[in-house]
Amino acid sequence: MADEEMKAAPSAADSLGRRPPYPPEICVDVMTDSSYGTDMEVRLRDDADSSQSHFDADQIEAMIGCVELINTGRTDPADELRDVSDLQRLAGRYAFAGSRARPRDLPAALDYRAQLDSVVRACEEGAEPVAIARINALLAATGAIPQITAHDGRGPHLHVSSPTSPLADRMAAHFAMGLAWLVVAGQIHRIRTCASPTCSKVFVDFSRNSSRRYCDSRTCGNRMHVAAYRARRQQPPGPADADSSALR
Repeated sequence: MADEEMKAAPSAADSLGRRPPYPPEICVDVMTDSSYGTDMEVRLRDDADSSQSHFDADQIEAMIGCVELINTGRTDPADELRDVSDLQRLAGRYAFAGSRARPRDLPAALDYRAQLDSVVRACEEGAEPVAIARINALLAATGAIPQITAHDGRGPHLHVSSPTSPLADRMAAHFAMGLAWLVVAGQIHRIRTCASPTCSKVFVDFSRNSSRRYCDSRTCGNRMHVAAYRARRQQPPGPADADSSALR
């Protein structure tokens, strides 16, 4: 299970932007536009029928950014979004163009984060109409004005809001669109909370059969597998085991 989860999740691209051999595995190196999403490269692995085929690079990046923002408030014991510099660092990872973070952006971002989290909880409950209403309300609150633009040598593409809007508004609008794309694709079941009892982080499951259970198979997943193994070892032997021991 852990190997499947690690294979299904998007991984970092080659630093030189090289494409791996084809076939048997299709690897697409993509770069989203820095004024809209991020200049961070993302490699999408497709085993001929991956759930990732539902979404393009901008959409996947918006989903990943959304859960990263939400998870800053799901950490224990301290909130990871404590000051304006924390907000700017998060925005920097997704290369939002326009004005930088200002003091008034922090409380706005915290409020938007709570609203995005409430959308995720509605998705987990299967309450699609509730999720839709909350996304629409959030987009309206951010003043999102979707528009097609072309610049810096890139062809027509979508911007959710103006670069002159406050940073918190632009981030929330972009990340809300990530959730909106999950909804319109009929894929709200793919966003969920980690199954580890000691973790409350949310993640988007990009596995082909939607079987991923942990936010990170190398941490939470491995811990749960080790715990299950130890629990099995500590169980008293059953009748069959006892009979087998007596014959030795």
